[in-house]
Amino acid sequence: MRRLLAATFAALAFPAAADHKIHMIYMGGNDCPPCRAWRATELPKLKEMEAFKRTQFVYVEKLIGSTVPPSLFLPSEARPYKDILDAAANGLIGSPQTAIIVDGKLYDYYYGSRAAADIERMLKAIYDGKPYPFPRCLKRESASKCATKA
Repeated sequence: MRRLLAATFAALAFPAAADHKIHMIYMGGNDCPPCRAWRATELPKLKEMEAFKRTQFVYVEKLIGSTVPPSLFLPSEARPYKDILDAAANGLIGSPQTAIIVDGKLYDYYYGSRAAADIERMLKAIYDGKPYPFPRCLKRESASKCATKA
């Protein structure tokens, strides 16, 4: 009986949404001051956060003046998402660019840097099945404007 109760409470504590596989693909490079600053200040904070530890983080080296790199230059964890990244970026250059991919589908694509606390809120919302804290974009029109919203 105790085992049954423990299993029931465990199931309640970890809703089905927690099973999502999330990839965060961050594209930026050393020629990008905001990218360098984010990697130096926010990424170390993120690495300590539980939601981020559950997330597959992929760093893609990319110059400011380039689009999403060719598959040959993508880390192996990002290569399966090359078509998704290209469609979302819409040929635009600039850095940083970040894709949040949930269960193999684009969930959000944004330009610029976000604070570790904001990214943690984003990831927790996805894992917990709660409202996402920012407007979601699936395709960029420009660095500042979304062409296709979720």
